[in-house]
Amino acid sequence: MVTSTSFLCSRIPAKLASKRSLHFRCNASNRPSSSLRSLSLFSCNNVYTLCSSSPSFGFQRVIRIGPYCSNNETKLSNSSKSKTRRRFKARTKLTNPNESKKDGSSQYPSQSSLPVFPAVDLNTQIEEQEEVPGTERRGETSIEAPLKVSGIYQNGDPLGRKDLGKSVVRWIRHSMRAMASDFASAEARGEVSELRQRMGPGLTFVIQAQPYLNVVPMPLGLEVICLKACTHYPTLFDHFQRELRDVLQDLQHKSLVQNWCETESWKLLKELATSAQHRAIARKVAQPKSVSVQGVLGMNLEKAKAIQHRIEGFTKHMSELLRIERDAELEFTQEELDAVPRPDDTSDSLKPIEFLVSHSQAQQELCDTICNLNAISTSTGLGGMHLVLFKVERNHRLPPTTLSPGDMVCVRTCDNRGAVTTSCLQGFVNSLGDDGCSISVALESRHGDPTFSKLFGKSVRIDRIQGLADTLTYERNCEALMLLQKNGLRKKNPSIAVVATLFGDGEDFAWLEKNHITDWDEENINGLLGSESFDNSQQKAIALGLNKKRPVLVIQGPPGTGKTGLLKQLIAYAVQRGERVLVTAPTNAAVDNMVEKLSNIGLNIVRVGNPARISKTVGSKSLGEIVNAKLASFRAEYERKKSDLRRDLRHCLKDDSLGAGIRQLLKQLGRSVKRKEKETMNEVLSSAQVVLATNTGAADPLIRRLDAFDLVVIDEAGQAIEPSCWIPILQGKRCILAGDQCQLAPVILSRKALEGGLGISLLERATTLHEGILTMRLTTQYRMNDAIASWASKEMYGGLLKSSENVFSHLLVDSSFVKPTWITQCPLLLLDTRMPYGSLSIGCEENLDPAGTGSFYNEGEADIVVQHIFSLIYAGVNPTTIMVQSPYVAQVQLLRDMLNELPEAVGTEVATIDSFQGREADAVIISMVRSNALGAVGFLGDSRRINVAITRARKHVAVVCDSSTICHNTFLARLLRHIRHFGRVKHAEPGRSGGSGLGMNPMLPSIN
Repeated sequence: MVTSTSFLCSRIPAKLASKRSLHFRCNASNRPSSSLRSLSLFSCNNVYTLCSSSPSFGFQRVIRIGPYCSNNETKLSNSSKSKTRRRFKARTKLTNPNESKKDGSSQYPSQSSLPVFPAVDLNTQIEEQEEVPGTERRGETSIEAPLKVSGIYQNGDPLGRKDLGKSVVRWIRHSMRAMASDFASAEARGEVSELRQRMGPGLTFVIQAQPYLNVVPMPLGLEVICLKACTHYPTLFDHFQRELRDVLQDLQHKSLVQNWCETESWKLLKELATSAQHRAIARKVAQPKSVSVQGVLGMNLEKAKAIQHRIEGFTKHMSELLRIERDAELEFTQEELDAVPRPDDTSDSLKPIEFLVSHSQAQQELCDTICNLNAISTSTGLGGMHLVLFKVERNHRLPPTTLSPGDMVCVRTCDNRGAVTTSCLQGFVNSLGDDGCSISVALESRHGDPTFSKLFGKSVRIDRIQGLADTLTYERNCEALMLLQKNGLRKKNPSIAVVATLFGDGEDFAWLEKNHITDWDEENINGLLGSESFDNSQQKAIALGLNKKRPVLVIQGPPGTGKTGLLKQLIAYAVQRGERVLVTAPTNAAVDNMVEKLSNIGLNIVRVGNPARISKTVGSKSLGEIVNAKLASFRAEYERKKSDLRRDLRHCLKDDSLGAGIRQLLKQLGRSVKRKEKETMNEVLSSAQVVLATNTGAADPLIRRLDAFDLVVIDEAGQAIEPSCWIPILQGKRCILAGDQCQLAPVILSRKALEGGLGISLLERATTLHEGILTMRLTTQYRMNDAIASWASKEMYGGLLKSSENVFSHLLVDSSFVKPTWITQCPLLLLDTRMPYGSLSIGCEENLDPAGTGSFYNEGEADIVVQHIFSLIYAGVNPTTIMVQSPYVAQVQLLRDMLNELPEAVGTEVATIDSFQGREADAVIISMVRSNALGAVGFLGDSRRINVAITRARKHVAVVCDSSTICHNTFLARLLRHIRHFGRVKHAEPGRSGGSGLGMNPMLPSIN
């Protein structure tokens, strides 16, 4: 039985009491104590819980005290408990503890009726832990740390009358009724925008509900249950939704609103209810069914429950990390938007065209902002893309710009000076007009969005933002976690074996052995391979990948081991056996690379994705191009019929009945085209042997409606966060994860999310499962000179990576038309900007980008890089086989600007290290940039990034750096030591020419 009373806190430590601004009762001597506060007491099973109420959160502190007893160590009598309950019910709070009722009697119960507690030793150490009231341990005395709603709010199924009781349900309903009334009246007050900013799913909603819950008194004796319910998000939201509907219907009945379903408050509620975060939080808990799991996996119910428990813990944790990362992305995006330079406010407002291009450096022609555009028309593209066509005001041409199809952009209205006046609409560039005056953008917003409607009739600016947060990606990741939690161990889930394998523990090893997932038939696989030449590790990887009893295979492919070629053959063999394959990767570039590999082996493949982000080289394999080709004759017939009907309509303008009939025919004709497009897309995808998309692109409804795939292949899985990998995995029966955890990891903005584990890829996690039996490592590389490969093998792969005889000692000089010089005969070269006597070469200091990007550049190193490129070109090396890398964007831009002025270097590619993963070149030049007295190297110390940079080279690597700075990092110091041992070291001295005897520009620093 639960009772409630007030507690005389004379024995509570002052440091605890001072934390709360509440009212205290008198102590035993009937004198108020300034250090005491009024608390509420809840008891259950002779263990009592003190909770202080809070105007913001309902309660924040819990004090647990042991068995209830009197001075004589006897339990409180039932009559005393009854008196306590009656007095608690009649109690009212006063601002001054000394105030009394009007009749002069004290409103507090007499001291004889108050319970007496055993003394609490104030010198004992306080035990701090977060705990919900009602979960106390019997006979324990402790004082808890402050409890916050963020630490105790709950998700899951809504709690009903069976869980809470009628009184608590009635209390919640009254509270949510008040909140709903306030919510609905906000629209009349014009505060909908403020509501949008305050309201949100999950914890945000719970916090907003607390003031309304505090106003309504809790049912007597049910305080513990009320405290549980007031932090249970699904329960609060469920009641709030019903109460808001009733409030809006009452307003409609009173003619205060026309249609309650069309009110902004109801639309906002529906947005919350349909958001991915809400669905991930307020979901029905899926319990594994013994029949399903036993029938498919042969597991008992206890093991299935243990796996389901791990899945639920994983999805809850990952959902929270995704939310944290999403907040960081939004913050970063806003900073990027705020940092977009605006035109000078002192400029002449009568010349708006001068601000078509906005950038911090006016003399720079290329930039990523276009202002003074007008929205001309809207249309719906293939697959439902919402396209908006923008043109430059006064029919001017678009300025030179870095914008290109596929770029993520922010669209906002602006004044004639380019200053923004509306919030950001996210989209991507669909195309740049051939007329040079227009640009087409696909927007996420649709008709009916108030921000979208503001685009028309006003000047518009488009900004390319590198770090623009992608809402669709976030929602699809959350949805994948929800499906994993809900359907992971259900019989209808085609990937049930994959889920059980990746969430099983060490005890499941016997089940894996039972299914022979480590077996491979060497005799049969050799017959399947035919004349193809594969080394032993590649053959075994193909055999294990084709083993239908093996749910999961991890193929770790170090640089140059032929991973992509192996995947191509593995997919071809799977199709040859009649299997349908889904191939995904975290980036569009990686997907397009796989499309190129599969295009020339006669497979029926379809590339699904944003048309603007698909490479032109594989455009013919895209879903849009295939559908357009199949519908060419149908659309021609459609245009002919539409033209005829419009001509008939013009002739029947005076006859309303005939005109209405023709208009109806035109509508039916348009619907028939959309229906035919949909049927054709489904037909193309259903007949495809291989479907390719990005990880998040695999969540496209067009793909999800297809039957389950026999095999899912995820390339570059080491670069993807784990939630995104579950999008394609849940659509297939088996899964192959290919990549290398020793190369680039997923990009995470939030340090908290990174430390929480969001940066750990599924590939990295899977390699550690079941004693490593899921993993097959390729061990022979076919790309690099052994002097280059031996460093990577020793530092990153435990010495297991071996070099093929074909590439063991190949050099630049072995290429056609290349002259024999000391450079072309050197596989490893260190170009050190630090002189032998310790001074730094003039101009080789690092500099912070003045544009405010936070990036670094080094002009001296850039000069040395250009000089070395000349050395290679003059020796006969083709400039298209030279790759220049730097970890810093500012240095990349500086190098591009310098090489653009040199016609001899046309074809030399310059980019960041991250963008070159999966690529290779004969010669690679790396500019490290950093040079400072502190020895700070930033993310140069990331071993995986440097591994990618070095292993892009086939025959020659040149590292340009300040060895004094770089050697402060032990990993980089070992790299320089390896170059000194297996290559050559040269020092750059400014002002001298002909360091290599190849006729370089005498104005550039030379190499000695």
